Amino acid sequence: MILIEKKYYPHYISNKKLLRLSFLLILYFSSSTILTHASGAYDNGTATGKGRIGLDLTWNPFNYFPNGQTYAVISYGINNYFDIHGYFSIPTKGSENYYIGFFYQFFKHNNLDLSTAIGTRQYVRRSDQHLFAPQLLFTFHYPKIFSIGGSIVNIRNIDKIYKVIGTTIDLSVIVPIYRSKTLSNRVNSIDFTIGAFRPILWRPEKSPWHPTYSFDIKFKL
Repeated sequence: MILIEKKYYPHYISNKKLLRLSFLLILYFSSSTILTHASGAYDNGTATGKGRIGLDLTWNPFNYFPNGQTYAVISYGINNYFDIHGYFSIPTKGSENYYIGFFYQFFKHNNLDLSTAIGTRQYVRRSDQHLFAPQLLFTFHYPKIFSIGGSIVNIRNIDKIYKVIGTTIDLSVIVPIYRSKTLSNRVNSIDFTIGAFRPILWRPEKSPWHPTYSFDIKFKL
């Protein structure tokens, strides 16, 4: 985990206010749209860090999982709280698609990170265009043990005057594999992440949730 100095967050708030704000935002996202069927970007609420690259890799070997996908999520830290991020996905069924957007971490605490983002998704062999906004991304930290990360993403159809399609939800457990003892090392961290997301453009066969996993690496150029 890259420590971010508190000076980047002038509007620092108490834990009680933070929890209240988080629950209000979650209630807003949950009640403002109907959960239907689709997929969203895989992410969490912790910024990558200035000058560092985050790379999250998932492989569906030989398309073994019928509803799986092979994808890569990449982010670059412009500073300690602002990232450019995106992904490229190759699903077993359907068209390849990619997302690019901007990410801002507006709260940093020892045990909780909160962020927002905005971006668009395009398809390689389809004309569909989606806007991902608003977004709430979060990470709960349990130092030296694991973290719980996820996102709540509102998806809109750009071609239909930004009509709301639905809201995707990602939840994941982030298990640390490697942490650099010094910031001078090229590789900063390696994590294994396992979780699930609730899609809105398609429905998993056995439950509303689809399992996910990835290997997450943070390094500097």
